[in-house]
Amino acid sequence: MDGGTEVAARMAWRRLAAATMTAAAAVAVSLVLRASWRRGGLSLDDFGVALLAFYFALPAVAILGLPLFLILRALRWVRWWSCASAGALGGASVVMFVSGASAWQARDLPVWCVVGIVAALAFWMTVREKPALARA
Repeated sequence: MDGGTEVAARMAWRRLAAATMTAAAAVAVSLVLRASWRRGGLSLDDFGVALLAFYFALPAVAILGLPLFLILRALRWVRWWSCASAGALGGASVVMFVSGASAWQARDLPVWCVVGIVAALAFWMTVREKPALARA
């Protein structure tokens, strides 16, 4: 590998790592905002909950979201809507894995699909190529 190709590959992996962390942060913020909306306001405890949610969301995004994105990229299907669909699938699979598809968690399936969509769109916005004019 020549120097330019190696630098480009390193930059691509850094962008994927940043996108993974951004998506995990989007999951944490989404879950905290949902909980605070149901309660009627933010509390100081929500910041700790956000950190805990990020701690668990990061491996979930790395295990589910990153491979889904790499599959979409290999198929050349990386668009905002395909990433959103993959995020909904990832969110649904998380709730099915965590709850074992029990009936009491089935009502949370749409919420987790929306959280997956938010995370996937945050991932897509972080990893996508910016237009040349935006870089200047």
